[in-house]
Amino acid sequence: MEDLDLAYQSSVNLSSSCNNANFVTALSKAPYMVFGTPYGSGCPTLAISTDSSGTLEATVANASYLDSSGVHGTALSPKNDFLYSADDMGNAVWVHSYDKTTGVIREVQYLAAASGSNPRHAVVHPNGKWVYVVYEEANAIAAYERETTTGKLEFHNETYSLLPSGFTNSSSYWADEVLLSIPVDNDSPKYLLAATRSRTTGTPGYVSAFSLDPKSGGIKEQLFLQPTTGSGGSANAVSPAPFSENYFAITDSGENFVEVWRIEEKKASVIAHLDLENGPANVVWYD
Repeated sequence: MEDLDLAYQSSVNLSSSCNNANFVTALSKAPYMVFGTPYGSGCPTLAISTDSSGTLEATVANASYLDSSGVHGTALSPKNDFLYSADDMGNAVWVHSYDKTTGVIREVQYLAAASGSNPRHAVVHPNGKWVYVVYEEANAIAAYERETTTGKLEFHNETYSLLPSGFTNSSSYWADEVLLSIPVDNDSPKYLLAATRSRTTGTPGYVSAFSLDPKSGGIKEQLFLQPTTGSGGSANAVSPAPFSENYFAITDSGENFVEVWRIEEKKASVIAHLDLENGPANVVWYD
């Protein structure tokens, strides 16, 4: 059996006033710059260099925000030349350019979201034409159209609720994650997956999938919006399977389990359930 033990290599310190290391993303091609984001008021995203083995070296640049900002998640453009930041505390989406040759990061755009939105995480479609953002407080998915050359975003008030129609107690929920399904043959992703958590133990959260246009990458329709089998706790984080777009995992940190779900046309169902001792936050598929 393959040895899966982890060996510590190195670390890079956060800014002196920031202590809540929260989110990390990395360039998909060499040089594998890593972007690390602390979740705290005014904390920047750090661009961290790596050596040929992938070991962290040093902070070489920052993506800066407002003092009132608190970025919870970031995403990179397909060419790794733009960084998109979901500002949960500051209720905004940021765009920064990144020059892979010089390492310079520059602010390109700041887009305030509607009051009560609170962008949490974002994902960029591989064709570069769309950025999908999950609004934590509004419990919704927002579709931002992207200009592929400048990296700038346009928002046309295209949102999709992650709660059933007619819900009046939206404050009892908080949306968590948004991710694209993973095509097996380098095709365009079929689905956009998202989930929202319940703030009350014993009350289920919700999971949803959206079909995407294979040419434009835009959302065609919301296929389903179904209760999860638990509240989700602080998680209910979806994780698409790498072997088929019809499968995804979901975590529940409140009731300590991981499940695998299967999508069948306009519905989904649980096909595997594993109880754990400690609350799982996220899933990484390993093959």
